Amino acid sequence: MPAESSIPATGAGTVGVRRRPADRRAIILDVAARTFSVRGYHSTTLEAIAAEVGISVPALYRHFPTKYALFAETSRTLADVLKGSLATTPDSSNPHTTLDNLLRALAETTLSHRGGGLYRWQSQFLAPDDAEYVREVVIGQHRRVRAAVVASRREQQLPAASKAQADALAAAAISAAGSPSTHRAPLAAKQAERILVTNSVRMVGLDLPDEADARSHPTESSGLAPASKREVILRQSIPLFAQRGFREVSIDDIAQSSGLPASGVYRHYANKAAILHTAFWRANDRMIAAIDDALARANSPVDAVTRLAASYVELCSDSAQLVGVYMVEIGNVAPDQRSELRKQQRRNIDEWASWVVQSRPVLTLGQARFMVHAALSIAFDLTRVPLPAPTALVSALICEFLLGDAR
Repeated sequence: MPAESSIPATGAGTVGVRRRPADRRAIILDVAARTFSVRGYHSTTLEAIAAEVGISVPALYRHFPTKYALFAETSRTLADVLKGSLATTPDSSNPHTTLDNLLRALAETTLSHRGGGLYRWQSQFLAPDDAEYVREVVIGQHRRVRAAVVASRREQQLPAASKAQADALAAAAISAAGSPSTHRAPLAAKQAERILVTNSVRMVGLDLPDEADARSHPTESSGLAPASKREVILRQSIPLFAQRGFREVSIDDIAQSSGLPASGVYRHYANKAAILHTAFWRANDRMIAAIDDALARANSPVDAVTRLAASYVELCSDSAQLVGVYMVEIGNVAPDQRSELRKQQRRNIDEWASWVVQSRPVLTLGQARFMVHAALSIAFDLTRVPLPAPTALVSALICEFLLGDAR
């Protein structure tokens, strides 16, 4: 888990005098964004935020009467920052320049607000009016970037994209530009911005696969249920966590869905957190197996990256609920377990990054890590929506982003 910064409560050079910063509310919102983003809504406490800011809990209550009030205003504020960054980015007579400028503004905003992805993972906890407020900002962002994508492809005399393809291209570019909100990998801001924008612009100029060939594989039957009661419980829990949220699901709910008494669940798992922990390690095991399989079949660094991308997209597509629960509910496992999960995730990313560097030696390992985080974000964002983009298209977009001219 990334280290959290500390904001001093007293002014520099002050001895024995506690001064109240004029922008304390803004400081609280900034700390809240980072804390909610890292720990999740339910695992964040006002006590933790107050301690980080350097004030008492009663002082925090003077600004925000409840945790939800703080969460809602944090989400709205981040949405306003995003909206403002695009509002101050004018269109250019050159569509390619417009697209570049929009993605640069998004990348700059995200790099300045690394907790800014809060509404991406935690929006399910917003009340309807707050969720709608954020949703309208996100929709407006998507439409403007999509228009720039379509105009840029036309200006470059590339084949016209269908609406579905244009939506996927815009979503992928936005996902890449906003990916620093999903991780804490270090890289100088200017380097990160250049890496994200340059490769995102290149990605939306992709020679699109034929839609008939790129269609997502048909939904197959769920198959047979496992005989092991432990596996039945695990399989039934993930959809419940995905649909309702971890905190809203009880052991009785899980037992009923699994066709067992509550005591039957407790025979296999000590509590709900143990189920969540097991599910997350199952996801990590699948990721490790997918990496091993991709590398075993690859015959060059470029082929390795291509196969890694395809295997991860398939994993996200086939396990969308599990991946989604991981992103939203990671804060509900014990800190030591969360730390181990994130260590393994970093090892997986380093494996990807090493093959990206071997494919494009001009990149540093730090730059490649940033790009891999963006690639994983693209895969997640484009496969978790109600009408996911075809897996072949998502894989092609990621390969274009990661490999560029090396392909």
